[in-house]
Amino acid sequence: MAGVLIGSVVEYLVSWIGEMIFHIKWWDYSNIPFNINGRICITFSIIWGVLAIYLMNFNPNIDKLLDKISAKILKPVTYTLVIFLFLDWVISSFAVQMFYARIAIQKNVELQESATLEKYVKLYNENVTLNKIVNTLFSDETMIKSFPNLKVTNKNGEIVYVNKLFPEIQPYYFKLFTPKEKFIFQKENA
Repeated sequence: MAGVLIGSVVEYLVSWIGEMIFHIKWWDYSNIPFNINGRICITFSIIWGVLAIYLMNFNPNIDKLLDKISAKILKPVTYTLVIFLFLDWVISSFAVQMFYARIAIQKNVELQESATLEKYVKLYNENVTLNKIVNTLFSDETMIKSFPNLKVTNKNGEIVYVNKLFPEIQPYYFKLFTPKEKFIFQKENA
């Protein structure tokens, strides 16, 4: 029970920090019953708890593996992994924000205005070197394939699935079902 609680607190904090610092909402459980601010929900907390119990109690191979690895090796590997995951989080958050800016500019999609979006649109438009780097490292194809279920909110408050703006880019996986969609509103070309 304590593991489920700790895991839920960690999941909530990661979601909250991601939204407050990076202005990115990585997941949203708002449509699932018994959620807290869409950041955590009882269903996934139970699933993660059951998985943790299974791994700790019914899978002796993990214990054997951890016993073979000395603390001198395990600590630096753990620290390195945490640093790597943090850097991945920061870089991915920046890439997604720049992708949103590119969508707003190139696809003429009116996203909900925010100071953050305006800042990234300005940065994308004014810094030619950064623009080239972003377009090379975080191309539309890379972003759609890395984040196939990415969605944004348009100025009317409706959800826009970003992959629908790029029908020519196919995901890496086979979809068993598709989510309900709302219409995409775009600026009229004058």
